[in-house]
Amino acid sequence: MFLICIIKLFSSTVFVVPPIVEVDVKLIEGIIVKAGSTIRLPAIMRGLPVPTAKWVIDGEEIKSEGNTKIDTDNFSTVLSIADCTRHHTGIYILTVSNSAGSKTVSLNVTVLDVPAAPIGPVNILEVTPDSMVIEWRPPKEDGGSPVMNYIVEKRESNKETWGGDIVIPPEIEVDATCRDRVTVRVGHNINVVAYVKARPDPEITWSKGESVLEKDKRTTLTNNFPVVQMRIKEATRADHGKYILKAVNEAGEASATITVNVLDRPGHCQNLKLTYVTKNSCMVSWDAPEDNGGTEITNYIVECREPSIRAWSMISSDLWSWASNRNQNSHPCNRPTSEKKAKDAEEWEKVHEGVLKGTFFMVDKCVENHTYQFRVQSTNDGGESAWVRTSDILVKEEVQKPVLDLKFVGTIVVKAGESVRLEAGLRGKPQPEVTWVKEKTTGDNPRISIDTGHDYSKFLLTKTKRSDTGKYVVTATNSAGSFTAYANVTVLDIPGPVRDLKISGISTDKCRVVWDPPEDDGGCEVDSYILEKCETRRMVWSTYSASVVTNYCNVTRLVEGNEYIFRVRAENKMGTGPPMESKPITAKTQYNRPGPPDAPEVTKIGKDEMTVVWAPPENDGGKSITGYILERKEKRAVRWVPVTKSPISERRMKVTNLIPNHEYQFRVKAENQVGLGEPSKPSRPITAKDPIDCVFFFLIDVFICFKLNWHCICHLEPPGPPGSLKVVDSTKTSITLSWAKPVYDGGAPIIGYLVEMRDKVQMEGEQERDPEEGWKKCNTAGQLVITEFTMINLDERQEYEFRVFAQNQVGMSRPANLKDAVSPKDIHGKHLF
Repeated sequence: MFLICIIKLFSSTVFVVPPIVEVDVKLIEGIIVKAGSTIRLPAIMRGLPVPTAKWVIDGEEIKSEGNTKIDTDNFSTVLSIADCTRHHTGIYILTVSNSAGSKTVSLNVTVLDVPAAPIGPVNILEVTPDSMVIEWRPPKEDGGSPVMNYIVEKRESNKETWGGDIVIPPEIEVDATCRDRVTVRVGHNINVVAYVKARPDPEITWSKGESVLEKDKRTTLTNNFPVVQMRIKEATRADHGKYILKAVNEAGEASATITVNVLDRPGHCQNLKLTYVTKNSCMVSWDAPEDNGGTEITNYIVECREPSIRAWSMISSDLWSWASNRNQNSHPCNRPTSEKKAKDAEEWEKVHEGVLKGTFFMVDKCVENHTYQFRVQSTNDGGESAWVRTSDILVKEEVQKPVLDLKFVGTIVVKAGESVRLEAGLRGKPQPEVTWVKEKTTGDNPRISIDTGHDYSKFLLTKTKRSDTGKYVVTATNSAGSFTAYANVTVLDIPGPVRDLKISGISTDKCRVVWDPPEDDGGCEVDSYILEKCETRRMVWSTYSASVVTNYCNVTRLVEGNEYIFRVRAENKMGTGPPMESKPITAKTQYNRPGPPDAPEVTKIGKDEMTVVWAPPENDGGKSITGYILERKEKRAVRWVPVTKSPISERRMKVTNLIPNHEYQFRVKAENQVGLGEPSKPSRPITAKDPIDCVFFFLIDVFICFKLNWHCICHLEPPGPPGSLKVVDSTKTSITLSWAKPVYDGGAPIIGYLVEMRDKVQMEGEQERDPEEGWKKCNTAGQLVITEFTMINLDERQEYEFRVFAQNQVGMSRPANLKDAVSPKDIHGKHLF
């Protein structure tokens, strides 16, 4: 009865699974085959009950007949079409179904063939004695790919043979199975297939690196155009790499590269060593194998044993947690000797199966002063490598003075707001403690974080400020000593404000703004300055110049009487710093008109002329006197009349065309660059008449000498400047000057002349050179009494400025300056300048 129930139970139970279909993704994306080859479309299908397969193209079901064959079993279905043609191009739809549902996939196939014949007839468009132009229409069928070119042949009408060379440069198409990468295991065969189209048939070569492949016991090279094939039997790791297929004919050449990967078990690990030892643990590290066997390393196996024990125990990554939860005696390397001897007959003692992809492992729960050995093996999909092992290792606390290795050279430079990251390699036993501090600072900085591990220490400073610039000190300390290293950090920011902003040279329409560079340039050079101005009555700022490269600027086009404020900002590559403002200034002249001279004196009186002399004013208004205006009037007249139309450069004037026996008074005004000053007091009235006799004239002179001390003393003064200064001769090394005697000798004979020169200097911007700077005397040999002088030993590449003084017994005159700077050069003749 029980058997019958079971049967009934199972017979009444129906298991159903909806169908699934698996096909190569390349078939879905689309495959391309050549006419005459076989189309093969395989698919895997699963489901309960076993599903049925149906193939359809263009709405019609495909049946097994003729060249078309469908092979279907319980797990797969394959559609094959032999000797395919262009008509087999299309989308093939596979539907698998059962009582639980259905699944449909589409597979794209393109069949390439030669194009059909062009559409005729051939039309002759133009004929010449040695050529003709013809035309035709393209073929209705291009064979599945665009027509690349046409071949035109000709023959004479009385001959049967057509002429015309048919050449096609090579084209290579690698088979879909080899297109991306060919991967085989060691011992399997490498098979690479490609299709070469060319006319005539090309010469085929296969190469790898610098070597050209030849047929041998393992290598077979087959050319059955358009199919070419390379086959290598029993592949080894040495066969992996890039292979180049090259086709060459008289029309050109083509090449294709195929990557072959041969999988094998990996090579052994490199540089196995012990990197860290304490009294109860140690760290083993190694480098990855030089050859990974053609695929990634999937696991490292670490084993240990005591030298006196034959058995090895696996201690991979999972052992860490395993060992941490057990006592020392449970560790494979710490079991009693009796237990280990019981295991001597076993080759391995496997503790667990673990996956370790790192190239180091920490073994803890070791026994102090015990000796151990370690070995490491790498594995991949191809198998396991050979073992590498350490020598005997004594687990004992080591003492090593700390060492820090900063991971940078020079100074760390960052922009304000960015982060500073510093890292130092760390060594030392026992584990050192590490501190990071900024030199000459106290207190904690919440923007600093420090991360210290077994062999490193990292420093992070976020949201940096300019004030974070400085030296940072990292110190590692343990029981063996300490080690200190330094890191310099520069934080770049905008510059600080300029200093000592001053305004000078104020006049009615201009001034000079001067400042010192900022104390802090922001860590990078100040490129320029921005100068702005503002009228205080409007309080609107405007940019006067945005690219001042010096620490001064001459400001022009000011409005007389207006009050101004100026401000300056420094600019570097990080941006523009804060402004510095000046005190208000008013655009007006800083100089005044000269004061009035003393009342002039009259000498050398005649019936129609008089000589008037005067002294300069005590106050010149801050500017040199440029001339004088002498005025006269008759004693009873009210109106003063200028004696000359233009200012007088000397302080002496002979007034003529006077009316005899009329009394005259004189007054004088001084003038400078600012303007004309107030007039002097009038002179005493003097009658225009000849002197009565010599005694009377003598008495008058004695009276004047006694009363004013003028005739004997004040009538003598320095002479006026020489006149008509010019260059009269020049060579490559000399210049000759000449000049005329002064118009006014100051009341005393001219006793000599002084010649001075200086190099011309190009001044920056609107700067003016000090008028008294750089002059040196030329006639050093003695007093110069003639009105000509030659300067020698001059440099023809240099320009020179010259000036000449006249001298009497009172002193030197004002200088006469040569109008332009000159350089020595050869000239023909004189008086050319």
